Amino acid sequence: MRAEERQPEDEEVQGEMTNDRPEMPGSLAGGCMCRAVCYRISAAPIAAGLCHCDRRRPHSASAFSTVIIIRRSTIEIEGETAVFDDIGSGGLHVARGYRPRCGSPLTTEPDVKPDLMFVKAGGIDANEWFRPVMELFVGRRRPWVAPVPGAQQLEGNPPI
Repeated sequence: MRAEERQPEDEEVQGEMTNDRPEMPGSLAGGCMCRAVCYRISAAPIAAGLCHCDRRRPHSASAFSTVIIIRRSTIEIEGETAVFDDIGSGGLHVARGYRPRCGSPLTTEPDVKPDLMFVKAGGIDANEWFRPVMELFVGRRRPWVAPVPGAQQLEGNPPI
């Protein structure tokens, strides 16, 4: 077929699909749905993952929670937030941060790892780079959710 006879759809069909994603940035920004809370994270996340635990599912209002793991010292939060004090799946205290006005879940701060915290990936302004490298509490994954190909499958908290 000559080039002038090709239809635009032919090029789409012939083009290769790739899994190319933008690189994970060295710093991140995000916030809540009403934008009254904004945060900046000054370093690249330690990891990105999905959590299927019985506590993060309701916090995310979904079958799993999509999170990044960061050092607490790298985040600066501006705006009014509230904390729901909870007991995590491991039996220890967990502080679940959210925005009271719009209800956006923002962070999870587990006592089990005082220097680390989880940030909800949906609140990050530019998150096209996100790809889970681990799944947590996979024994509690809903039966209709497939494992992420290539992601480490863990029965509990990450070994960080």
